[in-house]
Amino acid sequence: MEFETIRINGDGPIRHIVLNRPQIHNAINKQFGKDLLAACRELDEIGDLRVVIIRGEGPSFCSGADLKERPFDETSTSIISRSKAGMRMADAVANLNAVTIACIHNHCIGGGAVLPAFCDFRIAARSTKLTINEISIGVNLSWNAIPPVVQLVGPARAKEMIILGRTYTGEQLHNIGYVNDVVDDDELVPAGERLAAEICRQPPMPVWSTKASINAYTRALDQSIQHLDHLSMAFMGKSPNLRIARESYFAKTRPNYVDE
Repeated sequence: MEFETIRINGDGPIRHIVLNRPQIHNAINKQFGKDLLAACRELDEIGDLRVVIIRGEGPSFCSGADLKERPFDETSTSIISRSKAGMRMADAVANLNAVTIACIHNHCIGGGAVLPAFCDFRIAARSTKLTINEISIGVNLSWNAIPPVVQLVGPARAKEMIILGRTYTGEQLHNIGYVNDVVDDDELVPAGERLAAEICRQPPMPVWSTKASINAYTRALDQSIQHLDHLSMAFMGKSPNLRIARESYFAKTRPNYVDE
């Protein structure tokens, strides 16, 4: 399997999906979404695959959307298409037959902050700085990512994370239940591999059945609100506050929003 923005490492029952745009902190572009979706589909065809570890190459796990691909004059149709593509990618990760482990470190921003929520287990390095910053740059959280965030940390903490866009360390994420464990940075990948080996020691079918049952229960109502993500993205993409929010966010200045 060869892809432009990710790579697949390993063989046998444990494989790694490595986000591979390290020069820009593994920012998510359109090709990234296509690659990750295709990788998940190909991995599902491997009969003896038990565990997939998702991690980032280089200094960060993932810095979120590559905003160079998001012009201010983007059409509503283009925005909805992009929103649907992101949701298909996230669903592919959540629905992998194999158990998934996200190993995150340093910057985990926006989409890079919520991609781990679609995995079955999450391990954070102590260097982790996770921020769900979509509202801070003038848009809603898409990919239908609100339900898994709520399921991990509860409604009150999810509102804090998403509405306020605060930054959380690995220790803080462990304390609020967003990650299963926090380890030293040099132990991140070994910790993921130890957990993967522990999963592989369990019988395959009960593991698969349990994952499928829990996912079916926790995601039962997700599809009922998917359309709201797309409509909200299209609406906010035409808001004058989008430019104000994005420019002030990167300039680190206080925004002056207009009434809508």
